[in-house]
Amino acid sequence: MTVRSFSSSTRLNHPHRATRAFVLGLSFLGLSACADDTQPQHFSPPDFSYLTPLHLNVASINVQDQATPTPDSLSARAPTPPDNALKTLAQQRLVSTGTTGQGQFIIKQAYIQPTSDDAIDGAMDVQFNVADANSQHTGYVHARVTRHFTSTDQSASSRAALDALTKQMAQDMNVELEYQIRHRLADWLTDAEGNLLTGGIQQQSLTAPGSTAQSPTSPAPTAAATPPAAPTKTPAPSTSATAPSAKATTASDIPDAIFPTGQDSGVTPTPSTHSPKAGVLTLPTTNATHAQ
Repeated sequence: MTVRSFSSSTRLNHPHRATRAFVLGLSFLGLSACADDTQPQHFSPPDFSYLTPLHLNVASINVQDQATPTPDSLSARAPTPPDNALKTLAQQRLVSTGTTGQGQFIIKQAYIQPTSDDAIDGAMDVQFNVADANSQHTGYVHARVTRHFTSTDQSASSRAALDALTKQMAQDMNVELEYQIRHRLADWLTDAEGNLLTGGIQQQSLTAPGSTAQSPTSPAPTAAATPPAAPTKTPAPSTSATAPSAKATTASDIPDAIFPTGQDSGVTPTPSTHSPKAGVLTLPTTNATHAQ
C-alpha cells in the first residue's frame, strides 16, 4: 500500500509540474516577444544606388580590404560591418568606363570600438589609386572620416547603435570621397559613354563659337567700307606733294645769274632776287608791239 500510495502520488504530482513548467515557458516567450518588439528585427544595408555614379576612365576597379580589426572591435557585431559598407560604396559609386588602366579601392581602416558604457567611436580610411595602361601609378586620393556616437536610451553596443554609426560614417565617406575625386582626379572622370568630361567641355566651348563666328562677319563689311574712303583722300595729298617737288626741280635747273657754275654753296637766291630789272623785260615786249 505504501508503495502504491507513493506511486499514485507521484503520478498525481507529475502533471502539475508539467503544467507549471509550461506556464512559465509561455511567460518567458511572452516577455521575450515584448522585448523583441522594441528592437527592429531587420537592418537594411547602406544604399548609394540612388546617386549618380562616378564614371572613371579605367578598364576595371578592384576593391582590396586591408583593414585589421582591433581586439575590442565591435565591427563584427554590427548588422553591416563598416568594411562591408565601404565595399558597397565602391561598387555602387565607382564605375569603370574606359578601355585601359585600372583603379584600386583600398580599405585601410574600418572599425567601431567602445569608449565607455554609453559611447562608441568609429573610423573609415580609404585610398583610391588609378593607373594607366602600362600599370604606372598616375594618381590617387585619400579620404578619412570619424564618428562618435553616444546613446542615452539604449546600450551603445546594441545592434541599432552600431548600425546607426556605420551608416553615418558611410554617408560621410561618400561625400568626402566624391569631393576628393572631383578635385584631384578630374582628368579621369568620364560620362556614362566613356567620353572624358574635360574633353567634352573643351569641345562644347569650340562649338559654342558658332556665335563667335558670326561676330567676325559683322565687322567685315565695316572693314571693307573703310578702304574705299582711304583711296579717295590719298590722291589729293599726293598731287600737292608732287607739285612742290616739280617746282623745286625747275628752280634748280635754271642757272644762277651770279654763280652760273654753281660753285657757291650758299643758299640759292629766290627768283625775284636774281630776275632782270623791269626795263630789260619791257623792251622786247614793246618791239613786238611795234613790229605788229
